[in-house]
Amino acid sequence: MTVDLVRRPAGWPGMTVLGSAVLLMPLALADYQLIFAAEILIWGLFALSFGLVYGFGGMLSFAQALFFGAGCYGFNVATFKYALGTWSGILSGVAAAVLFAIPTGFVATRVRQHHFLIVTVILSVLVSAVLASGHWRWIAGPYVTRSLPFVPAVALGPWELSLGSEVVAFYFTSALVAAAVCLAWLLISSPFGTALRAIRDNESRAALVGLNVNLLRWMMFVFAAGIAGLAGTLYVLLARYTNLEFFDWTYSGKAVVAAIVGGATSLAGPFAGMLFYLVTTEYLSRHFQEFAILFGLLLLVVVRFAPDGLYVTGARLLREALGRWSSRSRAAGRAAMRAP
Repeated sequence: MTVDLVRRPAGWPGMTVLGSAVLLMPLALADYQLIFAAEILIWGLFALSFGLVYGFGGMLSFAQALFFGAGCYGFNVATFKYALGTWSGILSGVAAAVLFAIPTGFVATRVRQHHFLIVTVILSVLVSAVLASGHWRWIAGPYVTRSLPFVPAVALGPWELSLGSEVVAFYFTSALVAAAVCLAWLLISSPFGTALRAIRDNESRAALVGLNVNLLRWMMFVFAAGIAGLAGTLYVLLARYTNLEFFDWTYSGKAVVAAIVGGATSLAGPFAGMLFYLVTTEYLSRHFQEFAILFGLLLLVVVRFAPDGLYVTGARLLREALGRWSSRSRAAGRAAMRAP
């Protein structure tokens, strides 16, 4: 049984603590650690795009890398071809991902279960092959990898903040990631989110009560693509380069692993899973040459003992412990009142 942490107001204290920790990070971390923390947030947002599709929509998608890559190259087209600013580049990246998701989602959401998985993998392979063929240089640039020849800057009213500063880059990334998470929370908490969870739990019954299953699945697919596109644009601003390999379906596997390990049925789970994924692989790669084998074994342990995800399982255990403590406190209080 999964725990729906999104609709519980009790989750706000935890979000407040997390937000406070993010605000104070620049005081405790070195510059390179801040960049790594910002990268975790970006890849966590990418994992969240899969979590929305799978954890709330019941669709096992391996197409999220397409929209991450579309966000990257939408930003490229806006800045290199049309010389637009940072904000316009971000909007262009998100728009490119959404526009790309509309036809692909229309096709993919018409099939079910493993057929959906197969269709999304095929779409990823086709797009990667077409872009790597060399006929789309105006999108991909002259090489497979394209670096930004300038330091991005963000205009905020009369001020212009340079993302060359690690602190500015971290706060800017955190602000946009937080805005995306809040938007996702509003969507999931709405009647649309309730209807989508009903489809996930029992599609036949949802259709019987009058829900348009294909339309709702398609809408969630497109929204999640916009989230992945935003993650792509933020990665360009942080790393200052793009690569055609971002379109590869194996990058979607990265989001799948992180979301499932953290807990795909919550908004915080994909971030927790990506934190676990990146920190663990970074540590293991320093000490072991074949670290992927060790990480795979570690994943087996996590999936075996925390099938709902680390965050969801941890939150449930904490809630149960607090409930037992509260019950014992009330019982002790009543006993003290009865004592002469």
